[in-house]
Amino acid sequence: MQLTPHEVLGRWLLTTLGEMGGAGSKQAVLRRIQERYGPQLTATDHLPQPSNGEVKWENRTAWQRNRMVKAGLLKPYEKHGDPWALTEAGWAAHRALESGQQGSA
Repeated sequence: MQLTPHEVLGRWLLTTLGEMGGAGSKQAVLRRIQERYGPQLTATDHLPQPSNGEVKWENRTAWQRNRMVKAGLLKPYEKHGDPWALTEAGWAAHRALESGQQGSA
């Protein structure tokens, strides 16, 4: 059973946040990813996570967000309810993706 790779989820996250003006709530970002990339998700991506029942691709995207925070591409949370947001480095990676260059996420 194949899952969408974290790198792909990261590219989708960068692209989506850029299209949303650089920031959005977790729910809004995941909804937009589902709308745009849903047909590319695998059947396994849609299964629930055994640990918490969250859909696998949503859970994995949240983990990828954490990796991107550590890489300096997304802003860390300062308080509960903060949006997922691009940093300057995240905007640069977004622009690189949009111009057809391969950036890493």
